[in-house]
Amino acid sequence: MRFSLGDHQGWLDGGTVRLVFKITNLHVNSSLQPICDSPASMFRRMRVIANGSAVIEDIEDYGRVHQLFSELLPAQRRYNNTAESWGGANLASGLDSPVHIAPIEADCERTVCVHLMSSFLGQGKMIPLSMVPVILELELGDMDDCFIGGAGDNAWEITRPRLLADVLQVDQALRNSYASHILSGRNLGVFMTGLYSVKSAVPTGSSIYSFPIARGFTRLSAVYISFWDGTGKYVNNFFSPLMGKINTTENDDFEFYLNVGSDRFPQFSVDSHQECFYRLRLARQIAQGTDAMSIAPHAYRTNKFLCGLNLEKVPGASSHSGINTRSWSQLTLNLRNTGAATTVHVIMVYDQICDVSAAGCAILD
Repeated sequence: MRFSLGDHQGWLDGGTVRLVFKITNLHVNSSLQPICDSPASMFRRMRVIANGSAVIEDIEDYGRVHQLFSELLPAQRRYNNTAESWGGANLASGLDSPVHIAPIEADCERTVCVHLMSSFLGQGKMIPLSMVPVILELELGDMDDCFIGGAGDNAWEITRPRLLADVLQVDQALRNSYASHILSGRNLGVFMTGLYSVKSAVPTGSSIYSFPIARGFTRLSAVYISFWDGTGKYVNNFFSPLMGKINTTENDDFEFYLNVGSDRFPQFSVDSHQECFYRLRLARQIAQGTDAMSIAPHAYRTNKFLCGLNLEKVPGASSHSGINTRSWSQLTLNLRNTGAATTVHVIMVYDQICDVSAAGCAILD
């Protein structure tokens, strides 16, 4: 899917953008049962392009990334998000499954509403579509990625895709003021975060594995790590090296740390599921207060195991306080005792600026 967003006068409120379309279950005798929080997990890649060539965002494995960050939301938020996207069934729920999604019956269709996870659209400022014409690209994944069943079990089609959003009209004098600012050679800076998603195969039977990540960032603020063991669905199975075993020191021998050049984060390896959860809360900046994540303790050591590291110098107190991995500093993820994991998936969150000028857009990351 490809959408062009442009307007001579309008300013887009990115936080209101929703993708709406109809899903038709083409199977004549079986229902279509979603397994992810949002239809956004049907897409394997999302790109946001400005002025035809400046790539603002390019997120691979978008379905898994979207589901991972949904798992990190409070249960109440996920409850409301599901009501907006799929709709829920009247079944008993739990902390890590706040809503059981209603299936799409055979030979039926449903309209769904997708809140796209995009740093550019969610950065909080109005987007002048006359200065920053945006192209939104979404690449669909496989037929069975987001639904129960294997190859050939599901058949569906998408019709009437469209975007809904609020577009504001501003006073003519204010528009002229912004236009003269740009035409005089000055810039408009849009401060935002970026996401970089990368995965690697973990050698079978290896107790120690190092994953070098070639891309560098001026301000890397957080890293999220998850695993897959080749079973279940890639988009929503976050494998735990504990594999559901009793949480004792003998069983819980997974360790990880990051190297950036000669620096090590943290100073001592993260060597237990309890510390992994603590580091994850630090990465989300919810180690104190009343905010929560909708991951049950048992699920965390079974199929909802997520790791995180906060790399900011002053978390939450200032922007652009992350570490620099571009000054000849190779970033390497070091893993030990990953069990039956076959794939490691890493998401890096970094600060960037979309610099708008008369010549177009430049991304400074």
